[in-house]
Amino acid sequence: MGIKEKFQEKTDPLTSKFGYLKTDAEDIKKILETKDVIYQKTDAIAILVKKKGELKKFLEVFDSITKEGYELKAKESVTDPIPKLNVNLAYLYIFQNKKYIQ
Repeated sequence: MGIKEKFQEKTDPLTSKFGYLKTDAEDIKKILETKDVIYQKTDAIAILVKKKGELKKFLEVFDSITKEGYELKAKESVTDPIPKLNVNLAYLYIFQNKKYIQ
């Protein structure tokens, strides 16, 4: 076994341990690049993004979503993907349409 193989064996656990950071960073980038407050909307769910400085726009969409029959189910903060760097970048608000709640 050569040095290259020994080195690859040592880095594989680190790669698998922190591999989620890359996908998390990609997801966060997509969320932050959305121009609209609505990140995703289907008949059953709606996900709104509240970014800094967009409160008025967010509240208008929040109002229209609730009038359409969606009910707020969860709020989640979008933080920087770097571990131990808890910087809030935005918030996700997850709604479910009342007609799909039993």
